[in-house]
Amino acid sequence: MVPLKFHYDRQENRCRDTSQGPPALFLTEKFYVTASGYATENHDDSEYDVQSAYPPQSVDLLTILRQNGITTFVDLIVKAGLEETFSQNGPRIVLTPTNEAFAVIDPGILATIINDIDLLRDILTYHLVFFRQPFTIVSAILHELALPTAQGGLVRFNLYRQRGSSFATEDIATANGAPLLRAIPAGEKLIYVIDRVLNPKALSPNNTLQIFLENNKDLSIFLRIYNSVIITQNTIAVFPKTIFVPTNAAFKALPPGVLDSLFANPRELVVLLNTHMASGTFYAAGLTDGPLTVFSGATVDVDVSPSGITVGKAKIIRSDISLVEGVVHVSDSLVQAGPTYIERVNYLEVASYRIDDVHPPLPGFECT
Repeated sequence: MVPLKFHYDRQENRCRDTSQGPPALFLTEKFYVTASGYATENHDDSEYDVQSAYPPQSVDLLTILRQNGITTFVDLIVKAGLEETFSQNGPRIVLTPTNEAFAVIDPGILATIINDIDLLRDILTYHLVFFRQPFTIVSAILHELALPTAQGGLVRFNLYRQRGSSFATEDIATANGAPLLRAIPAGEKLIYVIDRVLNPKALSPNNTLQIFLENNKDLSIFLRIYNSVIITQNTIAVFPKTIFVPTNAAFKALPPGVLDSLFANPRELVVLLNTHMASGTFYAAGLTDGPLTVFSGATVDVDVSPSGITVGKAKIIRSDISLVEGVVHVSDSLVQAGPTYIERVNYLEVASYRIDDVHPPLPGFECT
Protein backbone atom coordinates (compact mmCIF):
# COMPACT_ATOMS: atom_id res chain seq x y z
CA MET A 1 0.00 0.00 0.00
CA VAL A 2 1.35 3.42 -0.90
CA PRO A 3 0.69 6.83 0.64
CA LEU A 4 -1.21 9.37 -1.40
CA LYS A 5 1.88 11.01 -2.84
CA PHE A 6 3.10 10.08 -6.28
CA HIS A 7 5.69 11.21 -8.78
CA TYR A 8 4.29 11.72 -12.25
CA ASP A 9 6.51 11.44 -15.32
CA ARG A 10 4.95 13.51 -18.11
CA GLN A 11 6.96 11.78 -20.83
CA GLU A 12 5.92 8.29 -19.74
CA ASN A 13 2.51 9.52 -18.56
CA ARG A 14 2.53 7.45 -15.39
CA CYS A 15 3.15 7.75 -11.67
CA ARG A 16 6.17 6.62 -9.71
CA ASP A 17 6.02 5.72 -6.03
CA THR A 18 7.70 8.27 -3.78
CA SER A 19 6.80 6.64 -0.47
CA GLN A 20 10.48 5.89 0.13
CA GLY A 21 11.59 9.46 -0.56
CA PRO A 22 12.10 11.64 -3.65
CA PRO A 23 12.62 9.77 -6.91
CA ALA A 24 15.85 9.68 -8.84
CA LEU A 25 16.52 12.63 -11.13
CA PHE A 26 14.78 12.40 -14.48
CA LEU A 27 15.22 14.57 -17.54
CA THR A 28 11.49 15.10 -17.72
CA GLU A 29 9.39 17.59 -15.79
CA LYS A 30 8.04 16.12 -12.56
CA PHE A 31 5.13 17.00 -10.36
CA TYR A 32 3.51 15.56 -7.28
CA VAL A 33 -0.09 15.08 -6.21
CA THR A 34 -0.35 16.96 -2.92
CA ALA A 35 -3.16 18.08 -0.63
CA SER A 36 -3.28 21.49 -2.29
CA GLY A 37 -2.40 20.83 -5.92
CA TYR A 38 0.52 19.71 -8.06
CA ALA A 39 4.02 20.46 -6.82
CA THR A 40 6.73 20.69 -9.46
CA GLU A 41 10.26 19.86 -8.43
CA ASN A 42 13.04 22.39 -9.01
CA HIS A 43 16.01 20.30 -10.16
CA ASP A 44 18.53 22.78 -8.77
CA ASP A 45 17.44 23.03 -5.17
CA SER A 46 14.81 20.26 -4.91
CA GLU A 47 12.16 22.70 -3.71
CA TYR A 48 8.55 22.19 -4.65
CA ASP A 49 6.42 24.92 -6.19
CA VAL A 50 2.71 24.29 -5.79
CA GLN A 51 0.86 24.79 -9.05
CA SER A 52 -2.77 24.58 -10.07
CA ALA A 53 -4.53 21.40 -9.03
CA TYR A 54 -5.19 20.63 -12.69
CA PRO A 55 -2.41 20.20 -15.29
CA PRO A 56 -3.17 22.29 -18.36
CA GLN A 57 -2.50 19.62 -20.98
CA SER A 58 -5.37 18.04 -22.90
CA VAL A 59 -5.56 14.31 -22.30
CA ASP A 60 -7.55 11.34 -23.56
CA LEU A 61 -8.64 9.34 -20.53
CA LEU A 62 -9.18 6.06 -22.34
CA THR A 63 -5.79 6.31 -24.04
CA ILE A 64 -4.07 6.90 -20.70
CA LEU A 65 -5.87 3.90 -19.23
CA ARG A 66 -4.73 1.65 -22.07
CA GLN A 67 -1.17 2.95 -21.79
CA ASN A 68 -1.22 1.89 -18.15
CA GLY A 69 -2.45 -1.61 -18.89
CA ILE A 70 -6.10 -1.01 -17.96
CA THR A 71 -7.70 -2.67 -20.97
CA THR A 72 -10.72 -4.64 -19.73
CA PHE A 73 -12.27 -1.59 -18.09
CA VAL A 74 -11.77 0.46 -21.28
CA ASP A 75 -13.20 -2.30 -23.49
CA LEU A 76 -16.33 -2.42 -21.34
CA ILE A 77 -16.68 1.38 -21.43
CA VAL A 78 -16.62 1.21 -25.23
CA LYS A 79 -19.08 -1.72 -25.30
CA ALA A 80 -21.48 0.20 -23.07
CA GLY A 81 -21.20 3.33 -25.24
CA LEU A 82 -19.89 5.42 -22.35
CA GLU A 83 -16.83 6.96 -24.03
CA GLU A 84 -18.35 10.46 -23.94
CA THR A 85 -19.44 10.08 -20.30
CA PHE A 86 -15.92 9.22 -19.17
CA SER A 87 -14.31 11.84 -21.42
CA GLN A 88 -16.32 14.85 -20.24
CA ASN A 89 -14.27 17.72 -18.87
CA GLY A 90 -14.30 18.56 -15.19
CA PRO A 91 -12.81 17.28 -11.97
CA ARG A 92 -13.50 13.58 -11.70
CA ILE A 93 -12.11 10.58 -9.88
CA VAL A 94 -12.04 7.41 -11.96
CA LEU A 95 -11.89 4.27 -9.85
CA THR A 96 -10.35 1.77 -12.23
CA PRO A 97 -10.41 -1.98 -11.53
CA THR A 98 -7.43 -3.92 -12.81
CA ASN A 99 -7.80 -6.53 -15.53
CA GLU A 100 -7.30 -9.15 -12.81
CA ALA A 101 -10.26 -7.74 -10.87
CA PHE A 102 -12.56 -8.62 -13.74
CA ALA A 103 -10.85 -11.96 -14.35
CA VAL A 104 -11.70 -13.28 -10.87
CA ILE A 105 -15.44 -12.67 -11.33
CA ASP A 106 -17.36 -15.88 -11.95
CA PRO A 107 -17.56 -16.29 -15.76
CA GLY A 108 -21.32 -16.78 -15.66
CA ILE A 109 -21.86 -13.64 -13.60
CA LEU A 110 -19.50 -11.63 -15.79
CA ALA A 111 -21.34 -12.80 -18.93
CA THR A 112 -24.66 -11.72 -17.39
CA ILE A 113 -23.23 -8.28 -16.63
CA ILE A 114 -21.78 -7.83 -20.11
CA ASN A 115 -24.98 -8.93 -21.84
CA ASP A 116 -27.15 -6.60 -19.75
CA ILE A 117 -26.19 -3.15 -21.03
CA ASP A 118 -28.15 -1.30 -18.35
CA LEU A 119 -26.49 -3.30 -15.58
CA LEU A 120 -23.09 -2.85 -17.21
CA ARG A 121 -23.59 0.92 -17.43
CA ASP A 122 -24.69 1.01 -13.80
CA ILE A 123 -21.50 -0.73 -12.68
CA LEU A 124 -19.16 1.30 -14.87
CA THR A 125 -20.63 4.72 -14.08
CA TYR A 126 -20.49 3.87 -10.37
CA HIS A 127 -16.70 3.99 -10.79
CA LEU A 128 -16.84 7.60 -12.06
CA VAL A 129 -16.95 9.94 -9.06
CA PHE A 130 -18.12 13.52 -9.49
CA PHE A 131 -16.09 16.18 -7.75
CA ARG A 132 -16.76 19.89 -7.51
CA GLN A 133 -13.59 20.29 -5.50
CA PRO A 134 -10.11 19.31 -6.71
CA PHE A 135 -9.67 15.56 -6.47
CA THR A 136 -6.65 16.13 -4.21
CA ILE A 137 -9.11 16.56 -1.35
CA VAL A 138 -8.89 12.76 -0.97
CA SER A 139 -5.53 13.15 0.74
CA ALA A 140 -7.09 15.63 3.17
CA ILE A 141 -9.95 13.39 4.35
CA LEU A 142 -9.97 13.14 8.12
CA HIS A 143 -11.45 9.64 8.33
CA GLU A 144 -14.32 9.17 5.90
CA LEU A 145 -16.06 10.94 3.04
CA ALA A 146 -18.94 9.79 0.82
CA LEU A 147 -19.03 11.22 -2.71
CA PRO A 148 -21.63 10.98 -5.50
CA THR A 149 -21.03 8.98 -8.66
CA ALA A 150 -22.27 9.29 -12.23
CA GLN A 151 -24.46 6.26 -11.53
CA GLY A 152 -26.26 8.16 -8.77
CA GLY A 153 -25.02 6.19 -5.79
CA LEU A 154 -22.34 7.07 -3.26
CA VAL A 155 -18.79 5.80 -2.85
CA ARG A 156 -17.25 5.80 0.62
CA PHE A 157 -13.63 6.96 0.81
CA ASN A 158 -11.69 6.13 3.97
CA LEU A 159 -8.24 7.30 4.95
CA TYR A 160 -6.41 5.35 7.66
CA ARG A 161 -3.57 7.22 9.28
CA GLN A 162 -1.18 6.43 12.09
CA ARG A 163 -3.36 7.35 15.06
CA GLY A 164 -3.27 4.74 17.77
CA SER A 165 -2.43 1.10 17.41
CA SER A 166 -5.65 0.22 15.61
CA PHE A 167 -4.75 2.28 12.55
CA ALA A 168 -2.28 1.43 9.83
CA THR A 169 1.22 2.85 10.23
CA GLU A 170 1.09 4.55 6.82
CA ASP A 171 -1.67 6.50 5.14
CA ILE A 172 -3.89 3.98 3.37
CA ALA A 173 -6.87 5.16 1.34
CA THR A 174 -9.76 2.96 0.24
CA ALA A 175 -12.93 3.25 -1.82
CA ASN A 176 -15.65 0.98 -0.41
CA GLY A 177 -12.81 -0.97 1.16
CA ALA A 178 -10.78 -1.33 -2.05
CA PRO A 179 -7.25 0.05 -1.51
CA LEU A 180 -6.25 2.85 -3.87
CA LEU A 181 -3.20 1.11 -5.30
CA ARG A 182 -1.92 3.69 -7.75
CA ALA A 183 -2.68 7.26 -8.81
CA ILE A 184 -2.53 8.34 -12.46
CA PRO A 185 -3.16 12.05 -13.16
CA ALA A 186 -5.17 12.62 -16.34
CA GLY A 187 -5.80 16.30 -16.89
CA GLU A 188 -8.70 17.39 -14.69
CA LYS A 189 -9.24 13.79 -13.67
CA LEU A 190 -7.38 11.48 -11.36
CA ILE A 191 -7.36 7.75 -11.94
CA TYR A 192 -7.14 5.49 -8.91
CA VAL A 193 -6.37 1.85 -9.68
CA ILE A 194 -8.23 -0.59 -7.41
CA ASP A 195 -8.14 -4.36 -7.01
CA ARG A 196 -11.85 -5.10 -7.24
CA VAL A 197 -15.03 -4.19 -9.10
CA LEU A 198 -17.31 -2.09 -6.88
CA ASN A 199 -20.97 -2.88 -6.26
CA PRO A 200 -23.25 0.07 -7.17
CA LYS A 201 -25.71 -0.95 -4.44
CA ALA A 202 -23.10 -0.97 -1.67
CA LEU A 203 -24.23 2.29 -0.05
CA SER A 204 -27.82 2.38 -1.23
CA PRO A 205 -30.32 3.35 1.51
CA ASN A 206 -31.88 -0.13 1.57
CA ASN A 207 -28.58 -1.97 1.92
CA THR A 208 -28.84 -2.13 5.70
CA LEU A 209 -27.49 -4.54 8.30
CA GLN A 210 -31.02 -5.83 8.89
CA ILE A 211 -31.53 -6.70 5.23
CA PHE A 212 -28.03 -8.16 4.89
CA LEU A 213 -28.61 -10.50 7.83
CA GLU A 214 -32.05 -11.48 6.55
CA ASN A 215 -30.54 -12.42 3.17
CA ASN A 216 -27.84 -14.62 4.71
CA LYS A 217 -29.38 -17.65 6.39
CA ASP A 218 -26.06 -18.71 7.94
CA LEU A 219 -26.20 -15.52 10.04
CA SER A 220 -29.72 -16.00 11.42
CA ILE A 221 -28.64 -16.37 15.07
CA PHE A 222 -26.89 -13.01 15.03
CA LEU A 223 -30.01 -11.58 13.37
CA ARG A 224 -32.08 -12.96 16.24
CA ILE A 225 -29.76 -11.28 18.76
CA TYR A 226 -29.83 -8.04 16.80
CA ASN A 227 -33.62 -7.98 16.68
CA SER A 228 -33.87 -8.94 20.35
CA VAL A 229 -32.10 -5.79 21.51
CA ILE A 230 -32.89 -3.34 18.71
CA ILE A 231 -35.55 -1.53 20.78
CA THR A 232 -33.33 -0.86 23.79
CA GLN A 233 -29.94 -0.70 22.09
CA ASN A 234 -28.86 2.89 21.45
CA THR A 235 -25.79 1.86 19.44
CA ILE A 236 -28.02 0.39 16.72
CA ALA A 237 -28.50 3.95 15.42
CA VAL A 238 -24.79 4.82 15.63
CA PHE A 239 -22.90 4.85 12.35
CA PRO A 240 -20.57 4.60 10.65
CA LYS A 241 -19.66 1.44 12.47
CA THR A 242 -17.88 -1.86 11.99
CA ILE A 243 -19.82 -5.03 12.76
CA PHE A 244 -18.20 -8.42 13.34
CA VAL A 245 -20.84 -11.09 12.64
CA PRO A 246 -20.26 -14.69 13.79
CA THR A 247 -21.80 -17.46 11.71
CA ASN A 248 -24.49 -19.80 13.01
CA ALA A 249 -21.81 -22.50 13.28
CA ALA A 250 -19.85 -20.22 15.64
CA PHE A 251 -22.82 -19.90 18.00
CA LYS A 252 -23.63 -23.62 17.79
CA ALA A 253 -20.05 -24.39 18.84
CA LEU A 254 -20.63 -22.76 22.24
CA PRO A 255 -20.92 -25.05 25.28
CA PRO A 256 -24.39 -26.51 25.84
CA GLY A 257 -26.83 -24.09 27.41
CA VAL A 258 -24.77 -20.94 26.83
CA LEU A 259 -26.83 -19.61 23.94
CA ASP A 260 -30.09 -20.20 25.81
CA SER A 261 -28.60 -18.44 28.83
CA LEU A 262 -27.73 -15.43 26.68
CA PHE A 263 -31.24 -15.08 25.32
CA ALA A 264 -32.63 -15.40 28.84
CA ASN A 265 -30.62 -12.38 30.02
CA PRO A 266 -31.15 -9.22 27.93
CA ARG A 267 -28.33 -7.30 29.64
CA GLU A 268 -25.78 -9.93 28.71
CA LEU A 269 -27.20 -10.08 25.20
CA VAL A 270 -26.68 -6.33 24.79
CA VAL A 271 -23.06 -6.59 25.95
CA LEU A 272 -22.46 -9.45 23.52
CA LEU A 273 -23.83 -7.38 20.65
CA ASN A 274 -21.80 -4.35 21.73
CA THR A 275 -18.65 -6.47 21.81
CA HIS A 276 -19.18 -7.19 18.11
CA MET A 277 -19.51 -3.54 17.07
CA ALA A 278 -16.96 -0.72 16.89
CA SER A 279 -17.29 2.94 16.01
CA GLY A 280 -15.90 3.92 12.61
CA THR A 281 -15.63 2.10 9.30
CA PHE A 282 -12.72 -0.34 9.60
CA TYR A 283 -12.28 -2.08 6.29
CA ALA A 284 -9.66 -4.84 6.22
CA ALA A 285 -7.07 -2.43 4.81
CA GLY A 286 -7.50 -0.19 7.85
CA LEU A 287 -7.04 -2.89 10.47
CA THR A 288 -3.63 -3.62 11.92
CA ASP A 289 -2.13 -5.25 15.00
CA GLY A 290 -3.25 -3.79 18.30
CA PRO A 291 -6.30 -3.14 20.46
CA LEU A 292 -9.62 -1.95 19.09
CA THR A 293 -12.23 -0.45 21.39
CA VAL A 294 -15.74 -1.82 20.92
CA PHE A 295 -19.11 -0.48 22.03
CA SER A 296 -19.13 -2.58 25.21
CA GLY A 297 -16.26 -0.48 26.51
CA ALA A 298 -13.82 -3.36 26.24
CA THR A 299 -10.92 -3.71 23.83
CA VAL A 300 -10.38 -6.58 21.43
CA ASP A 301 -7.03 -7.65 20.07
CA VAL A 302 -6.61 -7.32 16.31
CA ASP A 303 -4.01 -9.54 14.67
CA VAL A 304 -3.09 -9.11 11.01
CA SER A 305 -0.86 -11.71 9.36
CA PRO A 306 -0.32 -13.29 5.93
CA SER A 307 -2.78 -16.01 6.93
CA GLY A 308 -5.58 -13.51 7.59
CA ILE A 309 -7.12 -11.23 10.21
CA THR A 310 -8.38 -12.16 13.65
CA VAL A 311 -10.38 -9.86 15.92
CA GLY A 312 -10.66 -10.98 19.52
CA LYS A 313 -9.37 -14.42 18.42
CA ALA A 314 -12.21 -14.69 15.87
CA LYS A 315 -10.95 -15.28 12.34
CA ILE A 316 -12.45 -13.09 9.61
CA ILE A 317 -13.73 -15.38 6.86
CA ARG A 318 -15.61 -12.77 4.78
CA SER A 319 -14.50 -9.17 4.83
CA ASP A 320 -15.35 -5.71 3.52
CA ILE A 321 -19.10 -6.09 3.10
CA SER A 322 -20.20 -2.48 2.65
CA LEU A 323 -23.50 -1.34 4.13
CA VAL A 324 -25.09 2.08 4.43
CA GLU A 325 -24.28 1.95 8.19
CA GLY A 326 -20.65 0.92 7.73
CA VAL A 327 -18.92 -2.39 7.06
CA VAL A 328 -19.45 -6.03 8.08
CA HIS A 329 -16.82 -8.72 8.59
CA VAL A 330 -18.08 -12.30 9.06
CA SER A 331 -16.15 -14.38 11.59
CA ASP A 332 -15.84 -18.10 12.36
CA SER A 333 -16.24 -17.63 16.14
CA LEU A 334 -17.43 -15.10 18.68
CA VAL A 335 -15.24 -12.08 19.38
CA GLN A 336 -13.41 -12.33 22.70
CA ALA A 337 -12.84 -9.09 24.58
CA GLY A 338 -10.47 -9.80 27.42
CA PRO A 339 -11.81 -11.55 30.55
CA THR A 340 -15.46 -11.38 29.55
CA TYR A 341 -18.12 -13.98 28.88
CA ILE A 342 -15.96 -16.10 26.56
CA GLU A 343 -13.10 -16.72 28.99
CA ARG A 344 -15.16 -17.42 32.07
CA VAL A 345 -15.42 -21.01 33.24
CA ASN A 346 -18.59 -22.49 31.77
CA TYR A 347 -19.37 -19.05 30.38
CA LEU A 348 -22.44 -17.49 31.98
CA GLU A 349 -23.17 -20.54 34.11
CA VAL A 350 -20.88 -19.36 36.92
CA ALA A 351 -22.97 -17.93 39.73
CA SER A 352 -22.30 -14.47 41.16
CA TYR A 353 -19.95 -13.51 38.31
CA ARG A 354 -21.96 -11.30 36.02
CA ILE A 355 -20.68 -9.87 32.80
CA ASP A 356 -21.67 -6.37 33.93
CA ASP A 357 -19.20 -6.64 36.82
CA VAL A 358 -16.40 -7.04 34.28
CA HIS A 359 -17.46 -4.59 31.56
CA PRO A 360 -20.50 -2.53 32.59
CA PRO A 361 -22.38 -0.91 29.73
CA LEU A 362 -21.22 2.55 28.76
CA PRO A 363 -23.38 5.47 29.94
CA GLY A 364 -26.43 5.65 27.74
CA PHE A 365 -26.07 2.03 26.59
CA GLU A 366 -27.87 0.52 29.58
CA CYS A 367 -30.62 -1.96 28.90
CA THR A 368 -33.76 -1.22 30.88
